[in-house]
Amino acid sequence: MLLRSFVICGYLAAAYWISAHYPIFKMVFYPTLGAFSYLFMQRMDQMKDIRRIIIGACISTGIGAFFYTISSGALSLLATALVTVLLIQWCKWNAAPILAVSLIPYFARPEVVWVLPLTVLASLLCLLLPLWLIGKLELLLRKAAQARLAAAPLRAAAKQDV
Repeated sequence: MLLRSFVICGYLAAAYWISAHYPIFKMVFYPTLGAFSYLFMQRMDQMKDIRRIIIGACISTGIGAFFYTISSGALSLLATALVTVLLIQWCKWNAAPILAVSLIPYFARPEVVWVLPLTVLASLLCLLLPLWLIGKLELLLRKAAQARLAAAPLRAAAKQDV
């Protein structure tokens, strides 16, 4: 888990750096990305749930973008929150950060609001790559440790024969 934590923190720092230095990627980093990172880190063995969460995040960001284009006021934010909460419950997405990303347009005030669902999708898909790779590395390390443990009695027996 420690290795995953370092990878997640590195990913967040890289996403922040990219969004700060390249205006086209301004919305790749958002605070809720940290919550998604931790959530995904805990559920790496449940890829079906992660897929559903990513889809839910993109849909809710689209809902937020839609209501924001209608109005950027409090009633629009209320409608965004209500519709998103109902979808979270109905679809059983079971991830609170989905509600948070639906509200991104209201605090980020992007010039092109329809880019938001795409940036959320891109950032979450890019998050999966290092987590998947670290999962594979952890599996290899675990197998190597098991092989070492399995070979220990053989080495002990060999030493006794000498």
